[in-house]
Amino acid sequence: MADGSLVAVPNTLIGGRFAVDTSQVLPDAGGGLPAYLARDRSAGDGRRVALVVSRDASPRARHLKMLDQPIDYLMAPLGHGVAPNPGGKGEGYFVICTPPPGPPVSAGLNTWPEKALIDLVLRPIAGVLDILHTRRLTHRAIRPNNVFQAAPGQPVTLGGAWAAPPAMHQPAVFESPYSAMCLPACRGDGSIGDDVYALGVLLLTLSGGKIPMPNMDDATRVRWKLDLGSFAALTRDFSLSGALPDLLRLMLAEDPEHRPLPSQLMDLATTRGRRVAARPARRSQNSLMLQDIAIFDANTLAYGLFRDEKKAIQFLRNGLVTQWLRRGLGDAGSATQIEELVRGRVAETKSGPWSDSFLVMRTIDALNFRMPLCWRGIAIWPDALPAMLADGIASKAELLAAVEELIAADVFAYWSQEDVRSGRPDPPDLASQRQILHAGGPAGLLRLFYTLNPQLPCRSPRMVASWVATMPDLMRFFENAGERDEDSLIDLHISAFIAARADRKIEVQVNALSGAKDAESYRGAELALLQEMQARYHPTPMPALAKWVAARLQPDLRRWRNKPRREAMQVRLDQLTQAGSLARLLELVEDRASWVLDSAGAQLAVNEVAGIDAEVAAIDHHGEARFADAERFGRAIAGGIGLSVFILMMMSILL
Repeated sequence: MADGSLVAVPNTLIGGRFAVDTSQVLPDAGGGLPAYLARDRSAGDGRRVALVVSRDASPRARHLKMLDQPIDYLMAPLGHGVAPNPGGKGEGYFVICTPPPGPPVSAGLNTWPEKALIDLVLRPIAGVLDILHTRRLTHRAIRPNNVFQAAPGQPVTLGGAWAAPPAMHQPAVFESPYSAMCLPACRGDGSIGDDVYALGVLLLTLSGGKIPMPNMDDATRVRWKLDLGSFAALTRDFSLSGALPDLLRLMLAEDPEHRPLPSQLMDLATTRGRRVAARPARRSQNSLMLQDIAIFDANTLAYGLFRDEKKAIQFLRNGLVTQWLRRGLGDAGSATQIEELVRGRVAETKSGPWSDSFLVMRTIDALNFRMPLCWRGIAIWPDALPAMLADGIASKAELLAAVEELIAADVFAYWSQEDVRSGRPDPPDLASQRQILHAGGPAGLLRLFYTLNPQLPCRSPRMVASWVATMPDLMRFFENAGERDEDSLIDLHISAFIAARADRKIEVQVNALSGAKDAESYRGAELALLQEMQARYHPTPMPALAKWVAARLQPDLRRWRNKPRREAMQVRLDQLTQAGSLARLLELVEDRASWVLDSAGAQLAVNEVAGIDAEVAAIDHHGEARFADAERFGRAIAGGIGLSVFILMMMSILL
């Protein structure tokens, strides 16, 4: 396709540089995500790939910021931003990456020889992971459909992992059991050891030409890995030889600290000398049945308690767990620790709504310190909280409820896994998030969602076709939305969005808006908020929005009593509407000095009318007396006039 065939309006270019051609679908380039052709207008060979970001799953902001230059054997992110959706149906968000060299290795899974695995797969990907590790980043999307090869004999290229949360689209078989047991949105960035694990599963897949552990559901895969160990569970149907078994045993170690670093994988001479010094898990001769699962060790017991909280509470209260630990497994230390937890729960004088959940969580932690945080049937790593919240807002009410409980009950403070969390990114500032949740009223969770996912758009029903992620975006949306018949522009989603993305002064005004007690005060607070938002985020004329505001100011204008002034103000209001300044519109109708004069003039007119009315009333009250006096005076005057006429007539006769 020639460059000239891709037409792009300048304001649709991402970063002023990349044009997305949504008519050119690249079905295999996104590693499972939708992908389109893009072109770099500043490069000679401008062919790029545009990965689609879902409105419900945040892209990886740190990676987009820190990986903005090409990296060998990696589809690095070169830019990101808003562009038209396919068919011109609204706006979407795209991550622009370097293109893959060829199809994914999943297109035809063949058996690879060991030398090809080492030279063409292990070393190139380990080099990429080493670069990421030095920048304290992870990839978390190493899987066959996201690894690409130009031709046989060529090194592979690792696909993009930036347009979705970490491990969101990762098959459970490529994740360690402690990540695979989490929902896809709850896995978090993890550590570089998680990428080494996924790379080990990829090597195993290519060595045998098939995906390990087929025809199993994810829960069964996790249970087998916990019961047998990852290496034994994954390699059951594989015949390995040479140096590959020892290498994979290291890469698939249960403890992330025992897995080699990417730099060590690049030098296999040092890696071959390493041995995993992990003690095998203690196993019982007699099983404990929990949820139709035969449990033989503490790791599987912890997983079973996580999978069925109701049964877990029952077994903890009646002592079956501690009895089996002490007698069946011979682990008196863990049994004593759990007995103390149960006694503490029983001794509580006031049972909170989450007391039993805390007991199960702490018991699981005591049995297997590598487990993620397990809360009421949901496993989560704390750094995955933003993605978990976004997934809950989109479609999963149970996740929303879990997020609210985790923050409100300060669960993270009671779950300490410092050894396991080494190498993982820190979770969000939970103290500030708890403050947002408690102070946010009915929009608390929405405010938290918009705070923790700064690149996701506002989810207001009015914006389903627009990607509004910043305050300037919101103001442009208000201006470009055309004619509006709504009584209010700011709904619950928009108010939460503004409170999360704007500065402190605007947030105070949003709180005032939510505290309005009647329609009149709400209207005033909304107009004041829009005025402040224009001043801060869009200080240019907004005639369309001004027209909507002017219509809402008509009741204020009609309150002016001086008709000539009111008519003059209407003319001025129309002029200012065309100028598009909300502040000047509000100043016009809220001119306090002129309003005082108008009120005083209206009061003077009222007083004058009252005086006239009083005189008319007085006339009406004394009407009969005045009529009698008038009649008497009239008769007297008539008699006098008649006498005068008579005298004049007599004098005329005499003369």
